[in-house]
Amino acid sequence: MQVLDSAGLIPTSARSLPKIALYQPGNVAEALDALSRAGNPVVLSGGTDLVACFNEGLRPGELIDLAHVAELRTVTTDARNLRIGAAVTHGAGCSHPLVRERAPGFAKAWSRISNPRIRLRATLGGNLMAMRPRYEGSLLLAAGGAQLEFATTGGSLTLTPADLWAGRVPARSLLTAITLDTESLAWYAYERSMRPLITLASCLRRRALGGDSWVLRCAIGTEYLRPAVLELAWPGTGLAHVARAAKDIAQQAFAQLPKDFYDPVATRAYCVAAGSVLLARQLAGLTGAAHV
Repeated sequence: MQVLDSAGLIPTSARSLPKIALYQPGNVAEALDALSRAGNPVVLSGGTDLVACFNEGLRPGELIDLAHVAELRTVTTDARNLRIGAAVTHGAGCSHPLVRERAPGFAKAWSRISNPRIRLRATLGGNLMAMRPRYEGSLLLAAGGAQLEFATTGGSLTLTPADLWAGRVPARSLLTAITLDTESLAWYAYERSMRPLITLASCLRRRALGGDSWVLRCAIGTEYLRPAVLELAWPGTGLAHVARAAKDIAQQAFAQLPKDFYDPVATRAYCVAAGSVLLARQLAGLTGAAHV
């Protein structure tokens, strides 16, 4: 919003913004160069969050448009990882054959973000870099243990979603890709029916820690709180056993929820009670199939 003497408080529009210099780099190196030379830059990918930012007072001096950086829109795999370019849209990513093949549970969860209009335009990287608790990309990726690849003028850097929230991203760096380890992925589930009170993403992996074991990562978020990640490991057993022990596992996981995890709407006690029920329901649906 903006105050004009002639009209009072009005929504910000393109006409009320100051002039912005436009950069349209053709690759990551050019994008980094533009970021380093700009005085007060903002990066444009899908652009769906920028309107809200302008209404909130954002006044950039330069706009770095990534529309021509094709390498940011690729999805690739190797024997272990699924690598998703930061400028891949929600719609293209969740329906991509490699994503659906290597991480079908994640693909299904990703397809439920927002609404069709936003999914066709907004990007996974933009969802993360907007740094809004109610945006779901960070929650989904935190549960999956994703790694975030950043390009800087000094080289590449790998961070986590938690690092992003903690402010560890170097200035003038560029998020280039999100990497998800799919080799050990056994199951992925997402529950958003109780938004905005709580949202829950869960991931189960098979790991060898002196013998087979299961590692559960569960990320819970609210409208106002950054995601909290709960992790629990136990000796390897069949998925059917995990389903039978779902209630106990869920209660053990949510016993770890930080004491300060509460907001004006959802108290910690509510998050523990509701979250453990939702997680138990997710785990109870497990079968012996891989990549559920």
